Amino acid sequence: MNANDVQLLFVHLQTSLVAGSRTVSAEALVKAATALAEVGAVLGLPMTFAVVPGRGDLIPGLAAHATGADTFPRHAASPFLDAATVAALGTHGRRILVVAGFATEVAVLHTSLDGMAAGYAVQVPVDAVGGLSGRTEPAALGQIERAGGVLTSVHGLASRLAPDFAAQPGADVLAILQALQPA
Repeated sequence: MNANDVQLLFVHLQTSLVAGSRTVSAEALVKAATALAEVGAVLGLPMTFAVVPGRGDLIPGLAAHATGADTFPRHAASPFLDAATVAALGTHGRRILVVAGFATEVAVLHTSLDGMAAGYAVQVPVDAVGGLSGRTEPAALGQIERAGGVLTSVHGLASRLAPDFAAQPGADVLAILQALQPA
């Protein structure tokens, strides 16, 4: 996998929404999504943020990377129903779309399916998504996988993009991954 082919899409990772995660703690979800954004910054990956208006701020680890130009408010289940978001994703010219977000059963599912329908190769790092229930999240992830999406992890994705930990940017990526490990 070549980092020049990859872009990141964060959906609904707002503090008030993430608090509703029932499949992973809000703290663990924030930590994984933040690590994904940090890896993205080190590797120069374009990042796009889809947010629900009126539902609060992005989690702090993402807010540091978001600007007005890459953040899109919307009310639809998928960012692909918003022409401005679709156009922004298209300007990057990168066909691998990594989707992280909340809730797996709604925003992540529809974003992933619509992304694949739009021609993107979708990867979902399962540690950077949070679901509404332990019964429904596996169904959504299974649907994404059956449609052709790849389920992965922040560690797996990052180490695939920068596998040489003895040289830059791999050494910086390794430091991010080591900080992600539980104490």
